[in-house]
Amino acid sequence: MKDLAFLTSPDMSKAEVVTNHVVIAQYAGLNKISVRKLIDNNISDLEELGKVSFEMTKITEGRGRQTKIYQLNRNQAMLLITWLDNTEPVRAFKLALVKRFDELEKTIQTWTKERAAEKATTRSLTDAVQNWEHTNPHAQSNFRKLLTKCATGFPYTKVQARGDKGVPMVDLLTAEELQKYKRLKALVIPLLDLGEEYNDIKATLEKYATKKAVNAPQQ
Repeated sequence: MKDLAFLTSPDMSKAEVVTNHVVIAQYAGLNKISVRKLIDNNISDLEELGKVSFEMTKITEGRGRQTKIYQLNRNQAMLLITWLDNTEPVRAFKLALVKRFDELEKTIQTWTKERAAEKATTRSLTDAVQNWEHTNPHAQSNFRKLLTKCATGFPYTKVQARGDKGVPMVDLLTAEELQKYKRLKALVIPLLDLGEEYNDIKATLEKYATKKAVNAPQQ
């Protein structure tokens, strides 16, 4: 049930895990308007566990009127569920929701660790490109675009389109993509130090990128 909870942003540095009152109503077998009113009537209690955000969404396509959809973090969702009748659907939903929150929070934790490790090698790559015997004004950008494509399988522009303008590209990678990016970057640095041509480095990265696992040395 991957739609039970979701990330608030494709920018993993800012993403949080939330669910919404429509999901809760659907899976608990309740009327979504009743659940929304329950939130309205107890908003102050929920706000003690964090800001209660919402988005305005059209009920139907076209000119349909907009309705408020509340987004709730883990603690807010669990508190709301305690106010519902303890029916079998509600109990089953609560268990599934907890598991989905755990899964997504683990994804963020994994990404955070990979991002910290990636940052540790950023200066090394920058220096290696700067000192590369074939360096040019576009070398830094070209290598980062190449690494992005090899790590994700998508062009740099498509990865950038995942988030808002100005968001660092690596913050838009998934934890798995970031891990692959980091390992491929560890391959690039010694090749730059050896003075390899760009096309040769590109061919090497593309070769390793097609493998299921990139077993490059950790930096």
